[in-house]
Amino acid sequence: MNNTLRMLCNASGAGGHTAVSEVVKALVSDYADEVRVDALGNVIATRKCGKEGAPVLLLEAHIDEIGFIVTHVDEDGFVHVSNCGGIDRRVLAAAEVTLLTEPPLAGVFCSTPPHLAGEDGKLKPLDEMGIDIGYPAEEAKALVEKGTRGVFRAHFEELSEHLVCAKALDDRVGCAAVIEAMRLLKDEDLSCDVTALFAVQEEVGGAGATVAAFGIDPSAAIATDVSFAVTPDATPHKCGKLGEGPMIGVSPTLDYALTEQIKAIAKRCGIAVQYEVMGGSTGTDADSIFVSKCGVPTALLSIPQRYMHTPIEVIDVRDAKGVAKLMAEVAKEGIASC
Repeated sequence: MNNTLRMLCNASGAGGHTAVSEVVKALVSDYADEVRVDALGNVIATRKCGKEGAPVLLLEAHIDEIGFIVTHVDEDGFVHVSNCGGIDRRVLAAAEVTLLTEPPLAGVFCSTPPHLAGEDGKLKPLDEMGIDIGYPAEEAKALVEKGTRGVFRAHFEELSEHLVCAKALDDRVGCAAVIEAMRLLKDEDLSCDVTALFAVQEEVGGAGATVAAFGIDPSAAIATDVSFAVTPDATPHKCGKLGEGPMIGVSPTLDYALTEQIKAIAKRCGIAVQYEVMGGSTGTDADSIFVSKCGVPTALLSIPQRYMHTPIEVIDVRDAKGVAKLMAEVAKEGIASC
């Protein structure tokens, strides 16, 4: 799984830039009967069970990452951007980025020295923060067009035996889990078709999952995304813990029967799980899927993650493997409500 994660996280996929789609397509193709990329860049891989009229179980994760879009280059050659997704401005000063020009350009967000900013220096709005690409204004303007996308600089570090650190683990780790689930199902005799959806544009509103779910028309769905893991500055009861298993979502918008089926499978198979209780919507693609067409019974499995929406996101690969195992076991058992 680490090799899969490295390939996924090092690919670029900010809103509207879908180079990562081809990486996902290559990784999942050995485990599906058919793989296609739709008009938006969603990757849709289907494993047929061979039974006519069989129900369809959808396994979903999103492939886009938070990033930037260039608004202009100023008279000093600094590149200015707006956000593609929920950027945390606190992490931007001195952050390394890649502008997705051809060829790509390295850059760094400008950082005001504390000697000049003062102890109470306030964060500037994103559009006032420049990116230094090392070129004078005339060359910078020629190299970087308005609308160019940017992402945090790719890196992938194995922190310990089980923990890895990278950009875009939100939600490439979910993609890795879905790919692993498809691998586990490759030679299984199933009673349902299984379709894996790797959706674009989750970070900018969920359009990818909305249109793909409408086209797939699944009988039930399990979405996976990251959620908050405990850190020293976080509220423990609102977070999961790394290495203690997937977080099963419990929410008024999530399907009770499918969630209970997953809980029973986890108990029977000895898969460690945690719980994530939400009072309404989930803030994930599950919100787009469950209202598709006449409604889709949908469950949510979250992977605990530290430092969300930063260049140094951290996860435990054991939690992702737990998600993959639960998804595969639901497919093998069959959708309880069908």
